[in-house]
Amino acid sequence: MKTVGIISEYDPLHRGHAYLFEQARAAGADLLIAVMSGDFTQRGEAAILPPVTRAAMAVEAGVDLVVELPFPFSAASARYFAETGVGITAALGADTLAFGTERGDLSALDAWAEKAAALEKTGADEPAKATAAAHFDALGASPASNDILAVEYLRAIGKSGAKLAPFPVKRVGMGYRDAAGAGFASATALRDMLRRGENVEAHLPPAAAPRFRAAIGEGLFDTAKLGPAMLAFLRTAGGKVTENGGVCPFAECGGGLFRHLCRAAENARDYASLCAAAATKHYTDGRIRRALLFALAGVTQKDLKTPPVYVRLLAANEKGLAYLAATRKTRALPVVTKPADAAALGEGAARQRELARRADGLFALCRPVPLLPAELQTQKPFLLKKD
Repeated sequence: MKTVGIISEYDPLHRGHAYLFEQARAAGADLLIAVMSGDFTQRGEAAILPPVTRAAMAVEAGVDLVVELPFPFSAASARYFAETGVGITAALGADTLAFGTERGDLSALDAWAEKAAALEKTGADEPAKATAAAHFDALGASPASNDILAVEYLRAIGKSGAKLAPFPVKRVGMGYRDAAGAGFASATALRDMLRRGENVEAHLPPAAAPRFRAAIGEGLFDTAKLGPAMLAFLRTAGGKVTENGGVCPFAECGGGLFRHLCRAAENARDYASLCAAAATKHYTDGRIRRALLFALAGVTQKDLKTPPVYVRLLAANEKGLAYLAATRKTRALPVVTKPADAAALGEGAARQRELARRADGLFALCRPVPLLPAELQTQKPFLLKKD
């Protein structure tokens, strides 16, 4: 069996994602496993829909099995996002990793992955986007988020020794934010359309459209709802954190960024103005948003360096369930379906469960009419059965 893994967000799932599924099937995939971000995404923001809803849409569109890429890795920088996604994919028994890329040129992506690995050996932190830009300029192209993630996947495969064959699929469609014209609109463009109140169903896989329609009727989740909590935290607890020991304990907040955020909070009224007040040429927008989220959730650098000890099942069809049953004794990572299953894994899973609880608590506040955390924590996986 050729088992293909896909590291994903599906925020929202669109026809470009379905195209990747089709390409993987055409290349001989018998089983598709998606490792999908949970409550929060790599932008450091809340996904527009809950994890189980997005996972159900993926299964309806052709994926066999969806497990969660847990918080905080789902909201971390490209390196941690990729390393954790690759680790989970390999631990579940996949033999291939499929991913979208702007270039579709594996040799060019491999070249930058080697450069990224060399930079890491020098002790450098995550390579700056400027470094990526310079390298891709030399190759006659400009970098895009899909290319940067693709490179991080390749680097993570090489670093970990995972037995995953890379399967890049060249992106087909419009520009990053273009939502009209021929081809596939990006998830970024679709989120922009949704915020403007526009209908995006023409850009979704038909099988997933009814569920999406029902879900958005309850309102889209929006990180801006956390603005008051972020401002309160930075204006009150912030001073105590910076005074104790001099080193900020929160992930993504080093190098003076946390102190900078505390100062920015004094000149902001909401989430948008907080991000704007914190913006400088030294910190990307994504870095600022991740730092705000991680500080509020109490995520430490140690949390990002500690691999997950379990993953949560979000959705599956009958083939996916059969695969889980067949690999139960051989896969390297437990797959749980409810919080009690994780509790039974012992002390090693306690911190991961706590971070999941915090993420659910914050995410529940992001809906127009807030949820209770338990409404997310007790939601059962979506199981697609044949008629």
